[in-house]
Amino acid sequence: MNINSTYLKTTDMMLTHKVDSMAASIIFMTGSTGFIGKEAVKQLIDENVKLLLLIRSESKARKGLTSYGITDFSRITFVQGDLSVEGLGLTATDRKRALEADVIIHVGGTMDVTLERKVAEQIFMNGAREVAGLAEEIQRIRGLRHFIHVVGFMSPYGLRNEKGEGMPAVNVAPNESAYEEMKFHADLYLREHAEKYEYPLSVVNPSTVVGPRPTGETEQTGGIGLLIQAMQKRLMPVVPGGASYWLPLVENDVVGRTLVFLTKEKAPTGGTYPLLARKENSPNMTDLLHLLAKQLDVPNPKWAVPLSWMQFAMKSGGARISGVPAESVSFITDRIWHVEETEDVFKRMGQTWPDIREQLPFITADLDYRLSHKSYESLPSGWTRTRVGNLAALGRKGEGEPWLIVHGMLNCADEMLPLGEQLHQLTGSPVWLVDLAGFGRSPVHNGEEAFEGQVDALLTAIGEFEGPMKMVGHSIGAAIASAAVLRSGRTDIRLGLLQPVAHNTNPNMLRWVSRLPRGTIRTLLSRRAEKSWRHMLDVHRTQEEGTITESTLAGKIKSSLQSPRVAGAHADLLRWIYSGKIKSDTSTSWISPWKRADLANSTLVVWANEDREYHYPEDMNPQFSRIDIPYGHYFPVFQYRETAAILAKWSEPIR
Repeated sequence: MNINSTYLKTTDMMLTHKVDSMAASIIFMTGSTGFIGKEAVKQLIDENVKLLLLIRSESKARKGLTSYGITDFSRITFVQGDLSVEGLGLTATDRKRALEADVIIHVGGTMDVTLERKVAEQIFMNGAREVAGLAEEIQRIRGLRHFIHVVGFMSPYGLRNEKGEGMPAVNVAPNESAYEEMKFHADLYLREHAEKYEYPLSVVNPSTVVGPRPTGETEQTGGIGLLIQAMQKRLMPVVPGGASYWLPLVENDVVGRTLVFLTKEKAPTGGTYPLLARKENSPNMTDLLHLLAKQLDVPNPKWAVPLSWMQFAMKSGGARISGVPAESVSFITDRIWHVEETEDVFKRMGQTWPDIREQLPFITADLDYRLSHKSYESLPSGWTRTRVGNLAALGRKGEGEPWLIVHGMLNCADEMLPLGEQLHQLTGSPVWLVDLAGFGRSPVHNGEEAFEGQVDALLTAIGEFEGPMKMVGHSIGAAIASAAVLRSGRTDIRLGLLQPVAHNTNPNMLRWVSRLPRGTIRTLLSRRAEKSWRHMLDVHRTQEEGTITESTLAGKIKSSLQSPRVAGAHADLLRWIYSGKIKSDTSTSWISPWKRADLANSTLVVWANEDREYHYPEDMNPQFSRIDIPYGHYFPVFQYRETAAILAKWSEPIR
């Protein structure tokens, strides 16, 4: 199997510059459970280092790091403390441990642009003073090799003029939020402290931080997430600042690699490293909002307005109406940064600055999902979020032929997790659950026609797998999976069809509804009451113990359809299902592989005969293996154990 081969080849080339090796460094780190911190820890545990992590609760820190994919804690020592209290709240024993560090990474601080002044001062200014005090003591006792401070890119300290020369310190603008102001004061304090006590200081200035490759998972929703939230609600009809402005972005794995590289320098000289691309190589605000609008399935903003007008409008009540804070536009700028120092570091790291446009579709889809669902569940042990082709996916490693499972309408990969886990337990095989394009965390497809676009996206995903595999599709996912297998031309894929749906609908109101304009269907879907969804799911359900309830699933459906992107993807497929039209153009249309005689020995159909919306497909090859069960349409979600048992038995080698 060849998952994300291009990405893996790229990362294998990174950090190839030879940095002097040494005995295990001891790194004292703040902010290790934050968005940047967790990624830095994840990368540092593969290095020859010992980590002292300042945390407030060890149990919460372990849980957070584990959920991020960190399983090796052999190099980690937790020291309990708090940036906002005197002496960092360390015990005498932990203080002694901290004084053994030769590198300090200070990333601590809440990402909340709406922080009150007093709270912001406690976190940022008090934290800077206390960590600086620790650095001073280490420098006096044994010498501090390197202090690395991570602070926002809008800080005015460390700026360079047009000639690339250092500029004198400037005052923080009076209209900055307390969050920004205190971060910048902390930046200045540490610069002056390092100069006074003569230890090397590297200041890393990340721009707005987004999720890493390949998934784009952006748990920090307060940056670009605020912009996406406004666009979700159709409250961003204009371009703030216009084409001369931009929103610099950086992935958190890029920040992590930079921090790792700097910790490995034997004789650091310090410097200021803005982590952002050159302005001319980045999307401007018009380009960025158009890209976001395409992924969110909302209209493009049509006009540009001065940024000052936007800020004034939001501070004058617009923020209360929209629910989006006025600080959401504070990271939009027309400034140009001199990034020669950063580019020099990247050159020594053996890499170039990545193009954020490649990741934006995944970042947007992930944030759209998070903002629609509000609460965000962690994954069961053994499962990771990944990417298969251009589709977001959940993966579980194993031995043998992999399973690739495609969900149906009103679901995404998450609802298939119980089925996937049960399949893994029964077979030991790898299991991959994909989000269809526009569903879950997958970007929208690039095709002009709904069904064809979905098939093309799944076909690309299939191309990531080498050798025999088993493809399972539910509902409309079964039709998409069937078409993708047919077009792949492969004969080593076994096909499992769970309640397959194409044009086999029973007469009902939805046939009439599907003839309405796309926007009308999308609105009806988003406004349908949770109670109505619950009633639909409750019919002939027979829930298994420990599985998701119809009430919980109804709530998730309601939340998902608040996203214009997800509602639009549903509307497109509903119109295809209920159109009743099967085109004859073999190059671009649905040609049912269910008639194919050559698939008879490798295809299984599981049909729930209590389904009231769909009938068994008339064009299904009668030679396909068929198993009838006494359930409703969503049996793979509610009766996942029985479904997994049927699939596992079917997958056994024929003797």
